[in-house]
Parts: sequence; C-alpha cells; structure tokens
Amino acid sequence: MGDKFQLIHDVSPGTTGWTVKVVVAEKFSPKIAQRSPTKYQNLTLMDSEGSTVQATLYGQNITAFQDELLLGKTYLISNALVKETNAEYKAKSGEIQWTISGRTRIRRVEENNSNLLISTYSFTDFEDLPKYMDSNVDISVIGMIIDIKPRRIIQTRFGKECQVQDLVLVNKRFDTVLLTMWETFVDNECKYICQNLRKKLILIGKHLKVTSFNGLSISTKADSSFFIDGEFELVEEFKSWGHTNSEIIDNMISEKHYLTSTPSKLSSKLSVPTAEKDFTEIKNIQGLKTAKQFFWIKGKASVKVLNQTYWYMSCNNCNKISSENYGDIYPCVFCKCTDAKAIPRAKVYMQLTDPTGYINATAIGNPAEYFLQSNAEILMNQTLIPTAASMRLSMDEDEIFYVKAMTQELSTDCKFEILFIVNPSQIAGDKNTGKAPVEHIGEPIKFLEPTTKRSLFHSDTDDAQSSKKNVTSQRLRSRKKINEV
Repeated sequence: MGDKFQLIHDVSPGTTGWTVKVVVAEKFSPKIAQRSPTKYQNLTLMDSEGSTVQATLYGQNITAFQDELLLGKTYLISNALVKETNAEYKAKSGEIQWTISGRTRIRRVEENNSNLLISTYSFTDFEDLPKYMDSNVDISVIGMIIDIKPRRIIQTRFGKECQVQDLVLVNKRFDTVLLTMWETFVDNECKYICQNLRKKLILIGKHLKVTSFNGLSISTKADSSFFIDGEFELVEEFKSWGHTNSEIIDNMISEKHYLTSTPSKLSSKLSVPTAEKDFTEIKNIQGLKTAKQFFWIKGKASVKVLNQTYWYMSCNNCNKISSENYGDIYPCVFCKCTDAKAIPRAKVYMQLTDPTGYINATAIGNPAEYFLQSNAEILMNQTLIPTAASMRLSMDEDEIFYVKAMTQELSTDCKFEILFIVNPSQIAGDKNTGKAPVEHIGEPIKFLEPTTKRSLFHSDTDDAQSSKKNVTSQRLRSRKKINEV
C-alpha cells in the first residue's frame, strides 16, 4: 500500500495535513442510535501495517457516500474529523475514531490489497463450531452457499417482529451448516444471494456466533460483516474446488438432506463434559429466574403424564403449530411463508431427575424422537394412550442432557427445553478426539407422503369405529395444548 502516506496511529485529534491510505475492511449496515433518532453507519478501515480505526457516517452522509468506501477497496482519506472514543466504547471501538462528512476528502486508489485484508481473518473450521456453541464468542467462517430457505418472520418475547432467513453453507469436506441472517442482512445480503444462487457464491463472514438452534447453527450479530465472492485467492481456490466437485454438490442440493428436521452432523461433535464437576445439579436450577442459560445435566428422564399429545402438526419452515392437514401447502400465519408444508413434529413433556432433585422439561423434534424411540409420523398415527410396548417412557440408565432455560408466561420461574441427549456409554468410544457423539443424531428422517390426509384435529376417515372416541379426545387435548408449543 506504499509508505509515503501517514499510518493510522500517526493521526490523532489536532493532527493537520494528514492523508492515510486505507482499505475498507468492514462495512456495517446502517443503524439507529439507541439514545437518539440519529442514523449512523460504521466502517472499519485498515492501513498497510494492519492497524485499524472505526470510521462513522451520520444521517444524510450515509446516502451521499453509499457508492464510495466500498468493501475491500483502497482509498486515500484526509480531513476526517478525528476524536477520542467515548470511554464506554473504547474496548470495542479503539481509542480514536473518525467521522466522515462532506468535508472529508476521499479518493479511490486502484490497488488490490486483498491479501493484506484476508491475512487478518482467522477462520473457524466447521468441525470446531461446537466448541463455541451458545458462548457468544466471535467467529469467522468461509463456505459455499448452496441453498437459501424462504424468509420468515419471528416474534421475540417482547412482541417485536423480526425477519430472518437461513443460508446453507458447505465446506470442502462437504459438511453443511445453517447460517441465520437477521433483519438488515435479509434485505441486503440475502436479496443479492437469492438473485445469484445458481452461481454458488463463496461467503466470508466475520463477527458471527454459534447457537444450539436446529441442532447447531451460525447466526449473525449486530456487528457481523460479509464478503460475498470477494476478490481473494482463497475464494478462487474455493470456486475451483466447487467446479471440480460440482456433481457431488449438485446432488446435495437436489436431495436437500440439510433441510430436514435432523440437525447437522456437526452436532455429533459436541464437546460433552465427562467430569462430574462439570455437570449442573438440578437443585441449583430449580426456581431459576434468569433465562437464556444453558446447562449440561446428567440424569434420567421419564414421562409422568401419559395422557398427553406426543406430536403436533407444524410448519416445515418455522416449526410453529398448524391446523392444516398433513402434507397440505398453505400460507403460514407465523413466518409468512406462502408455500409452507404441514408436517408432524414430535414433542414430549417429561420429568428430568438426578440425585439432587427434578425439573419438568420439554423435548421437541429430534430429542423427543430419540427419547420416545419413535418418530413423528408414527406418533401422529398413535390413537391409544401409549404404553412401554409402543414407545419408551422412561430411561433405565443415566444419560446426558443439554438443557436451555427459557422465560414462560404468567410465571417468574423459567421453563426448560432439552436440546440434546447424549448416551454417556458412547463417550468412551471417541477417546481420540475427546468429543462425545450425540446419540439422537442420525440419518435424516424421511416423512412418507400421506396417502390419506391427516390434520391435528381430525381422525382419518378409515379409522376403526372402536378407536374414534380415543382419537377425538386426543385431538381435543391437543387443542388445549396448542398455546404451549
């Protein structure tokens, strides 16, 4: 990038006559300030030594400079307002920040500094993602975009509606993972991806987090940033790999196993604790008031209330409850997907116990199917109150549970959901890696296309007369439970 210009650390408040050559390392979506209606946009600028500074545009300057300061491009900048960062933001934004306005002089330089830029990235391998699950640690990833799910609307517990959209990324070992894009990323990046999906774009993402949603997935944060098909050697190498393996990738896209209810196989590489001291005793979370916490618990699970509905009809896009018939295509009122498909989903209310106490918990989807040793379609067709002969109702041995604490209506106490179930007998089988396989993760469950339609509330027309009374009562019970899903 040359040495005749000042470096970022040479410029401080009061410095005059300076010009710095920088590459735009990150460009974030515009936001509204928390304490005022002012709109602002942050950028991260980098000089030839890799030093960075946060630059900010405000109000109308965001629109004025929208075609300037492009991501990954190099510029000469002078006469920006330089000031010290407020003390509360120094840890994140650095000691000094620049403000770019109409007085700032910006000139584009035709240089390719992509190697300098990419050298600052530390990519997390897909296999290592489980290490960071629910930790909120920043990660960076690179992957090929092979699919994108329909946009959906979700409602937060505060009543705010947010738009989200899931991308499917694949790495060079053909591992796949979902990347959930939130809010402005749906309007910007996802819109571009939808228009160019067939090109098998290469995505580089920074400031992402790993969550336990849908088994294991990646999600954007407020300060996430992306390069899509950036001009990097790494991207060209990835594209070359994609071309060589195009037949395999096309088959993956055609079969779409990654869009089934079974989580990514990466979930089977969770770093499950083995020492007793690393498990949470149930007595310590009874009456818990603080939600969004996660715990590893070693104990047993059992169904105490046999007379419950072990499945619900759901939207295949957002998993919310549906009153449609099995297999019907319909517009979902929750996620706003216009071609949602009604499919059954397993759920079970159970009691989780260890030597110190018990909690009531819910398992939905794969962990429910693993515990019950059944699948959603079989459960949907179960017309009688279950017995130990028709499904598993209790565990004989201790197993390991990954549990999430969540808020619940009309109570200050948290409710609990079981996200993973691990068989501890399998941990010894993976001594070389120190990781335990998640027992309920297996081949994708393939739902059979219905020959006769079945809804959440109505029995099949060919049910035996002797079973009709049981079916009707089961549907009424499921209707009462509808708000619990």
